[in-house]
Amino acid sequence: MTQFGITSVGHLQDHNLRRVLEAIMSRDGMTRQDLVETTGFSPAGISKLVGILIDKELVQEHNLVSRRRGRRAISLRINENCMYSLGVRFARNYVKVGIFNVMGRLLSSNYRSIEEQDLETTIETITDQIDDQMQAMDDEMRAKLMGIGISAPGPLFGTDGRIALISNAPGWRNVALAECIQERFGKPTFMEHDANVSALAEYWYGQGRNVRRLVYVVADRGVGAGFMLDGAIYGGMNNIAGEIGHTTIQFNGPKCDCGNYGCLEMYCSSLAFLRKAKWIAKEERPAGWPGPHRLTTDQVFELAVDGEPVAKHLVEESGRFLGIGVVNLINAFNPDMIVLGDEMARAGELLLQSVHSVVRERVIPEIAEETRIVLSQIIPEPAFAGTGSLVVKRVFESLSQVEDGPLVVSRTQV
Repeated sequence: MTQFGITSVGHLQDHNLRRVLEAIMSRDGMTRQDLVETTGFSPAGISKLVGILIDKELVQEHNLVSRRRGRRAISLRINENCMYSLGVRFARNYVKVGIFNVMGRLLSSNYRSIEEQDLETTIETITDQIDDQMQAMDDEMRAKLMGIGISAPGPLFGTDGRIALISNAPGWRNVALAECIQERFGKPTFMEHDANVSALAEYWYGQGRNVRRLVYVVADRGVGAGFMLDGAIYGGMNNIAGEIGHTTIQFNGPKCDCGNYGCLEMYCSSLAFLRKAKWIAKEERPAGWPGPHRLTTDQVFELAVDGEPVAKHLVEESGRFLGIGVVNLINAFNPDMIVLGDEMARAGELLLQSVHSVVRERVIPEIAEETRIVLSQIIPEPAFAGTGSLVVKRVFESLSQVEDGPLVVSRTQV
């Protein structure tokens, strides 16, 4: 994939500018002196870096604020409308496309179900939705559109924008989706695993803001994990790190589409959950349950929250299986925080309590106590909210390529 290029001379300046920008984003009312204390840069260095960011119209001086000893200083803020990005949330059963500003605020969006669509039709649906959003932009927004970010289920090779495999989705093997989108629309296009996109969103906008070692667990139709290490996505050698859904938790378990046996996601994904719930509805017919053909995961979650014992047991069982995956993450990665999100997380505290229970049983007590495990609270879902951030992150990493004045995409960036 084409990426924003940098020179060796500009690399250090890009790094410093990014640190300043992210510091301003992380807290309202930041002053130059606050930035000195936060980053460790000298006052002269901060003055120069902030001046560059103001010249590029990325940062604005806001208002006078009081600091220690009654001194007053000018606060800084990000210019929310300095750039825009177009984000695509490609899930297994739907596609969302939206326009985001630099602070991750969703300005407009559309949604389309892709249930039971084949590969060709799905790609056509994605391009149609992108085209609809781009047509809705005015000239100024279109000039400041810096690129397209895509979150997709994996495993995928984010370095070249290629989906390696989507389990339970025939035809989705070695699909160069990002290249297809970039060629169609002529904009820099970046694709990441939905778990990594979610981790990025949590780090920038959610409960994981500025957490050094952050893990986001996708508990949806598939199961995966995204890693943020010191503010950077960790993808491993081939960008397929975090495929915990395809780790074995049952040695003699059933064969998965990936070729492995007894994979985690075969026991705690929403597909596995609904499959078992429908079997129960058909064979056991618990009182108060809908018929198997009309049953949804949310209906089972509602029954569980209301105390229906069969539904409650089913949610707790899924939570315990998911908890085993979390235990493995803690033992292998030792993160500060783990955020659980997506469809299964809608089961709420009941699922979370089951995960916590397994962690307490199976992890060294001191480590279990120090590892925060929470449910995602980002709206819209992090795998969509973070798609715009994929583009913004790339721009922030190569600010020496951005000309002074209103931000536009230069030829060297495409």
